Formats: sequence, C-alpha cells, structure tokens
Amino acid sequence: GPLSVALSLSSTDLLTVDNVQSQIVTIGTTSTLLFDGSAISGGDGAGGTVGGFVYMKNISAASSTNLIYIGVDHDGGSGEIQADDQGDAFTGATRMFTLKVGEFAWFPFDYTMDFFIDASTAGQLLEYWIFDRG
Repeated sequence: GPLSVALSLSSTDLLTVDNVQSQIVTIGTTSTLLFDGSAISGGDGAGGTVGGFVYMKNISAASSTNLIYIGVDHDGGSGEIQADDQGDAFTGATRMFTLKVGEFAWFPFDYTMDFFIDASTAGQLLEYWIFDRG
C-alpha cells in the first residue's frame, strides 16, 4: 500500500456508558434535524462530563450516488440547506462529512451542537448509535 508501516484499525478502549440509543432512519433530500444536543443532555456541562460517543453508518443500497451528508449547527440553529453548484451545501449548518455506502464514522460528542442530515437522493438509510457517557 501507500504506507511504509502497517496500519491497524482495531483499537481497545474502556468506555463507561449508561444509556444507548440506536435507530435506522430514512433520509430525504431536505435537511432534517437528527440530534438536538441540548435536548439529549438537558444542558451543557464541563468538557468530558456531558456527552457520549456516536456511531453512524450509511447502510443504503450499493450505488455510487447514494450519499449521506452530515452537518452541524449551534444549538437551536436552522440547519437549512441551500443548493450550491454541487447541490449539497449546508448554509445554516456546516457540513462535516459525507458517508458513501458502507462508510461509517465513530466520534465523541459533547451534546453542544445540533446534527443535521441530508442525502443526494431520497430514501438513503443511516444507522446510528449514541452511547451516553456514564
């Protein structure tokens, strides 16, 4: 491969969680609120005290055009999307990443932002899990 060292994508961590939420959502082509940070936590706290860990995966049917866009906005933000030349720009929210079919993301989340989702074509499937810090 392109690296001169072996890359291992497995890692072990001891995470303390007290609540787990999971869902598979069908996404359209209009921006939709996925997570309201303040509603999940009940309020902001010191870093590392409020929050959890998020897993997201695009489980749509195999296709090079089945893209899911993930954006963030401040708590209470609009997250509205206005098409640009690519047809996928978040204007109220900032697009953080795009998940192609089979791709996933795992990251910590302090519940201080709102997450919005959108898709390149209607009917895309996003699986998510939120692991609340214990």
